Amino acid sequence: MKKWILIIAMVISHQTIFSNDLDKLKQNVRDFYLLEKVSNAEVAHLLEGMKGDFSFGDIDYDMHRRSNWKPREHLKRLIKLAIAYEDVNSDYYQQDHLAEAIVGGLNYWSYHDFYSDNWWHQEIGVPQSIGPTLIICEKIIPDSTMVRSLKVMDKSKIKMTGQNKIWLSGNVFMRELVRGNRGLMTAAADTIKSVVVPSKPYEEGIQPDYSFHQHGPQPQLGNYGLHFAEDIVKWMFIFDKTGIAFSSEKVNLMRNFMFQAQQKVNYKGKYELLATGRQLFPERVNGEKYRGPMSKYELYKNLERIFNLFDSHENPTGPPKEYVYFRNSDYSLYRTDGFLSPVRMSSQRVIGAEAGNGENLMGYHLGDGTNLIYRRGDEYHEIYPVWNWRKLPGTTTVQDTVPLPVLTWSGYRNGSHFTGGLQSDWGGISAFEYRRDSLKANKSYFFKDNTVYALGSAIGTDRDFEVVTTINQCYKKGPVIVKKKKGKITSVWHDSIAYVNLGKQRLKVRQGIQTGNWKKILTWQTDTLISKEVFDLEVDHGIRPKNAKYAYVSMVGVTEKEAEKAIKKELGRILVHSGAVHALSFDQGKNIAISAFEPSEVLIGHKQQLKINSPCLLSLHKLEKGWKIEAVDPTQMLEKLSFGISGKYKVQGSQVSKIDGNVTYFEIALPSENDNKGMKASVILMLE
Repeated sequence: MKKWILIIAMVISHQTIFSNDLDKLKQNVRDFYLLEKVSNAEVAHLLEGMKGDFSFGDIDYDMHRRSNWKPREHLKRLIKLAIAYEDVNSDYYQQDHLAEAIVGGLNYWSYHDFYSDNWWHQEIGVPQSIGPTLIICEKIIPDSTMVRSLKVMDKSKIKMTGQNKIWLSGNVFMRELVRGNRGLMTAAADTIKSVVVPSKPYEEGIQPDYSFHQHGPQPQLGNYGLHFAEDIVKWMFIFDKTGIAFSSEKVNLMRNFMFQAQQKVNYKGKYELLATGRQLFPERVNGEKYRGPMSKYELYKNLERIFNLFDSHENPTGPPKEYVYFRNSDYSLYRTDGFLSPVRMSSQRVIGAEAGNGENLMGYHLGDGTNLIYRRGDEYHEIYPVWNWRKLPGTTTVQDTVPLPVLTWSGYRNGSHFTGGLQSDWGGISAFEYRRDSLKANKSYFFKDNTVYALGSAIGTDRDFEVVTTINQCYKKGPVIVKKKKGKITSVWHDSIAYVNLGKQRLKVRQGIQTGNWKKILTWQTDTLISKEVFDLEVDHGIRPKNAKYAYVSMVGVTEKEAEKAIKKELGRILVHSGAVHALSFDQGKNIAISAFEPSEVLIGHKQQLKINSPCLLSLHKLEKGWKIEAVDPTQMLEKLSFGISGKYKVQGSQVSKIDGNVTYFEIALPSENDNKGMKASVILMLE
């Protein structure tokens, strides 16, 4: 972690590597890797495990699997030995027997044709794990060993897109730095920096909302986005104080990527699982910390300190307590002092999830409105082997009896354009039309204070199976208290969350041991059975429902007694709950939240009617003599939204408005630039 904290300020970029830059670049590489400290005990352990031919006895070199390919660990260990060799504070500093082990280990690799069935390891992973050792220990590596090792690295070429392009170009840069080939080094450095640009909406790379896409329009803040963040910060350090340093514009873009996105998806030491991409891995594999997304929180613990070293910008010390919607990724987060609640949706624009390399085999419904609630941060930590993946929290799904289909690299898209989010001063709304596998549902999530309201309607399918909306499925912690009235469950309290039934739907509570294994999630994991106690709360819509609906609220961070008081005095009021619209009133009508899936009307006061002429999300805040109205087009296809409201108002912020009788008609112009589609617009209505 220290290497991220000690990164120093950078200068404005030039485009050429000068002769005096070569030594500086090599020293920067050494300094970067030497910021990681390798203990004497770890070095002793590695040397003890090295056999006479300089292989490691615990590595299966004949393995060819695509993911978690163990032979590459050989090269990663050599990097650690190289760091210890050059660390003046190590007991192994420039020891001859350690130098022999490093050179012998490089020779062992280059004399054998170790390979994985995944091209990535040959062209990216292996060269990436050889380069640092060659530069750190360049002075002790014989020419013959260097030539063979560089030949292995020659499999990397500058090509592809996104994070893959950065990896490949980085390998070329490291390789040609050893050779002193300034032309290819400059080309590789320029390619790395060329990726640090804002992408057009739904193209790969950093999105206008600072989320990250890879493999098409698919959110990958973890996995590819996480590696992108780590790698670019590394190259900022390595290029520093040379003719190829990053420009201030690119530093600013990275700052926004880190603080506006990456920092926000970390909570209490863990990476939010809906943001990790397909890599839902165990934190430890074979007893060792696995270098997957869940283990890299350390990169973000000290972001403020890292970027303060680049320049004098004021950087946030932590993520803000607010609702945020990533409009280019169909993904939202709501954070308070007490909890984090994400929602992952999908649309015709955004891919819901992917599977590949034997990873995410059960993620068929991940982008179907999964809504989690984290308090401690461990509510879902490594729950994947025992999860019922047909009942992900927040989703509405058909409970058929065949195995879940395994996704492909192309993933899937929801069948509707209506997916969006709206941030307001009181909280936020996430909503989408779910259209997949013959199941239809209109789903909304309203976030305010310590509550998450969930409304669903127009639920139907022609399949002869039960349909379920899962309220939560998490580890069971302590007692489950169920309240009933006339045989119907009215509320359930578990682990400081009260789940309150707001409709006439039938709730089911399940609690007990669930059993599974990692192999059903990852092909390279074992099928050893794992059993955990799980709490499951769901809405039963019955078999082949038509126009079914649900409404519930999760009150977070309350005792059982506090929940009882809040249910009576503090809950919002449902104004409309139909197939066309979901509307809630908060704070005695001062704030109103609406998901309008089609043109509709909502009674927002005693006699005051709001006519909505287009699908949209709305927030209405009552002023002393009027309303502040904020609106979003979740389809990202409209140029304007039009409304009528009873009463005579002057409309501020609208170019088109008129009064007809006792009704004011007005329009809200929406952002027209592609980068801003899906953002909110607003008007103020003041009584005449």
